[in-house]
Amino acid sequence: MDNILTINALTKNYGRIRALDGFDLEVNKGVVFGLLGPNGSGKTTTLSILLDIVKPDRGSFRWFEEPPSHHSRKRIGATLEYPVFYPYLSAVRNMKIIARIKEKPFGDFEEILKLVGLYDRKDDKFRTYSMGMKQRLAIASALIGNPEVLILDEPTNGLDPQGIADIRNLVIRIANEGKTIILASHLLDEVQKMCSHVAVLKRGKRLFAGPVGEVLVVADTIELAAADMKMLTETLIGFRGVRDIRREGEYLTARLDKGVLPEDVNKYLASQGVVLSHLAMRKRSLEEQFLELLKEGE
Repeated sequence: MDNILTINALTKNYGRIRALDGFDLEVNKGVVFGLLGPNGSGKTTTLSILLDIVKPDRGSFRWFEEPPSHHSRKRIGATLEYPVFYPYLSAVRNMKIIARIKEKPFGDFEEILKLVGLYDRKDDKFRTYSMGMKQRLAIASALIGNPEVLILDEPTNGLDPQGIADIRNLVIRIANEGKTIILASHLLDEVQKMCSHVAVLKRGKRLFAGPVGEVLVVADTIELAAADMKMLTETLIGFRGVRDIRREGEYLTARLDKGVLPEDVNKYLASQGVVLSHLAMRKRSLEEQFLELLKEGE
């Protein structure tokens, strides 16, 4: 895959506070990459550096395999924090002002507004918009000039469940058109639903980075069932490759030690005369993995 962004050892201090601590990352073309972490983890600082709003103390980054420049910046659309527009102007008039600032043509406004679901309200004043509509206009403005990369900072922040769903579906639609999207969020469930890749940050450090699918398949918990659950429990206790054996409803659950596979457990139980009626891996949610990573990073 083509490399869109490379970050090397970015470090940024605000007085005594280290917002970024040797942060590394690679983002490839066509992915939806989520920067996930609690408040103060360095997400917004990272995006601000990437947009040349904030200068790092150390480290570097490259867009499109080149050093950052005015030319590369023109290939990127972005929204940072709360959407700010002229409240007494319509969506179209606000977008015209932004297009002039970006030195971009006016021609694609209608298509953009249709994409974000604001075409029918394009002539209404910004102050009449709901928070969700304001966020969608911010994304529309970032799409002016058809950028290759879209950067979104907490795009669902402050929205109700319907507004969150609208933004999520919009991000997915934009991604399906082939754009690379980098978004920051503290909403674990939304990152799981929107992103193909994720980096987990804590206190400016990267704890994990990779495909969301890899997080989901890091599943070391198995479910088991047999006709004789008591015998299954007693036999399983004798296998050294498992721990934390628990009864949960109709199943037993157990954590596998590193390097132990479900088939190893099945083979052992069969050798002891226990025939399983159910054996499955239990996938951990992104939230469970996220919280575990944060705990490991302490």
